[in-house]
Amino acid sequence: MRKGLTIAGALFIIIIVFSETLLPWLARETLQTRMNQRMVTSDAQVSVDSRPGILLALGEIQHLHAVAHQAKVGQVYFRELSLSGENVRLNIGDLLKAGKVALKSADKLELKGVVDEENLEEVLTRKLDKVENVQVSISPTGVLATANTKLFGRLVDIELEGNVIEESGSLYFQMTHLAFKNSRLGTAKLGEMFGNIQLAPPGRLPMGMQISDVQQTNGAIVITAKRENVE
Repeated sequence: MRKGLTIAGALFIIIIVFSETLLPWLARETLQTRMNQRMVTSDAQVSVDSRPGILLALGEIQHLHAVAHQAKVGQVYFRELSLSGENVRLNIGDLLKAGKVALKSADKLELKGVVDEENLEEVLTRKLDKVENVQVSISPTGVLATANTKLFGRLVDIELEGNVIEESGSLYFQMTHLAFKNSRLGTAKLGEMFGNIQLAPPGRLPMGMQISDVQQTNGAIVITAKRENVE
């Protein structure tokens, strides 16, 4: 009988150690790996917490927090992405067997991302054909971008005005004004040379989150994505 109690006690200790140390480590490392892969970054930092820790064995994370820098979503890099969650329930079988993060439900899941002027300059340089020296200024009233390009063998200055918006789950730079500053073309009609520029298509955010708000501030654009009361 004493031997049986000793074995039971040892198993109990193993379960406690596994639930309080190994499970949080496994959940954290798996989430970090998936975020790094999904967002083409290498510095994602994730913290998970549940009390008692045995809840993690059931796939329940009471508190989730993650931060990544220079993370790519679609075509644009975010200076910073932060993810927070409350009572997040994962498929523990997928987590343990395949290292997959499959969300079952969550009371709250929110992501905030910051795109600064340098991030927007980089994506506009790539997306606009034969454009150089892109400079971007972001304010609460809109985005102003200036650049140079060659038209008919002559170097001309371009001025773009617009806003970053969400539409049908996608993130766009929506152009409202396009002008050639030192060219006979003068002010071009919207869309004659360039159309709206998709920065991120739907379905690129982790855990099925959708963009819910886009705010332009001085020097940066703040994007909020949510997934609340998921069942």
